[in-house]
Amino acid sequence: MTKKRIRVLQLNLNHCETAQDLVLHTVGEMEVDVAILSDQHRPLTSPNTWISDADNQAAIWVRKGVPVQRCSSGQSHFYTWAQIAGIYIFSIYAPPRLSQEEFIGLLNNIVDEAREKNAILVAGDFNAWAAEWGSRETKPRGRALLNALATLDVLLLNTGSKSTFVGEQGESVIDLTFAGVSLFNRVESWQLLCMRFSLRRTKVLAVLRRGNRRWSARSFDGDSFAEIVSGMEIRSGFAEDMVDELMSTITRACDASMSGARYRRRREPAYWWNDDIAECRRDCIRARRCAQRARGRPDEVIRREEFANARRRLRDAIKVSKRLCWRQLCDEADRDVWGKPYRTVMSRLKAPRTSPLPRLTWCGERCLRCSRRLFLG
Repeated sequence: MTKKRIRVLQLNLNHCETAQDLVLHTVGEMEVDVAILSDQHRPLTSPNTWISDADNQAAIWVRKGVPVQRCSSGQSHFYTWAQIAGIYIFSIYAPPRLSQEEFIGLLNNIVDEAREKNAILVAGDFNAWAAEWGSRETKPRGRALLNALATLDVLLLNTGSKSTFVGEQGESVIDLTFAGVSLFNRVESWQLLCMRFSLRRTKVLAVLRRGNRRWSARSFDGDSFAEIVSGMEIRSGFAEDMVDELMSTITRACDASMSGARYRRRREPAYWWNDDIAECRRDCIRARRCAQRARGRPDEVIRREEFANARRRLRDAIKVSKRLCWRQLCDEADRDVWGKPYRTVMSRLKAPRTSPLPRLTWCGERCLRCSRRLFLG
């Protein structure tokens, strides 16, 4: 049997609209189930679950199909939490403007909220420095964070001392991930690239495999399986032939006792994604790496200007594609009232799709203008 993994992506958006737009595509491209976001640009309305704090600073984005048992009411400041597949995930953004007293108060609120919960994951941008996670020195914020989380019995997932933030002011390790002791051993891998890691679920996914064959164990019929296996006879001979005969019999028993498992549908990219944007993103990533490597060198200013231009081209390409998709949606509304425009708006509203709407007549541009924020969000 294979264990179901929950892929988690932790990102610091730095209040950047372009970075948040790219999240819409990246989570699908990397097949991410949960995104933990710090310093978001704005909350989104989408068919997926988007959980934000009261200040719209921290957020948790849960892909459709991943179970959310409980979540915060949105009244907490600078942090939010949700129970996802049995795991309590906390997303935090502690901005630098908080005083030491306010930062300690935020930590106390988080500790009080998480104390009675099992299998906790605390992640975010704390803007705290401590030698325990690779900083050159331990500052008051880092010391306060260590003292507060010590009461929760959590362990640090960050590995190595590579910086998680690189900017004009320098580099630092401020994006951190802590996991409770009961959850720590279930983390299969942790990568610094976008703070990406995978978690094993406590339950076993009921799917059996052999080559390209898949069966759902939920439909298992023990009597049918036993009937075929009990009549199995393996003749003596070469070991390879005996194994092939055994596996052939077991395969027939699985076919008779279980139904085939359905393959997971491939996740589609963001509606505005195209080849031009993909090329701009590659250029932007390449320019960013060159700018980072040029620190302290004579060509540092030139590399940073190239990176700024590449980032500007990426942002403009996304905006142009969004506007084009919007015009196409308006044109299609004139041709087909109940087509893609209607389905898109209803999916954003999370409402049942019904045929005729008593107080809504589609008149193209005017009606869709009211729903533009829903679509572009």
